[in-house]
Amino acid sequence: MRELKTLTGRTVVVASDGATLRGVLESATRSFVTLVEVVAVDRPEPTPIAGAVLVPASRITYVQVVS
Repeated sequence: MRELKTLTGRTVVVASDGATLRGVLESATRSFVTLVEVVAVDRPEPTPIAGAVLVPASRITYVQVVS
């Protein structure tokens, strides 16, 4: 997860077992990645999610930088 810390403040897509989320990476630790301004993009209509989202690092399949 050390590499993810370098992406702090960047917009990323994080895919996990349960969802695919696009948001701004606020922080990353060994345990969790924290996203803000999150939109669930794994649905036909992208759905905004209020607040911060914690994604367990062990469940992350991939991370893609959007901007």
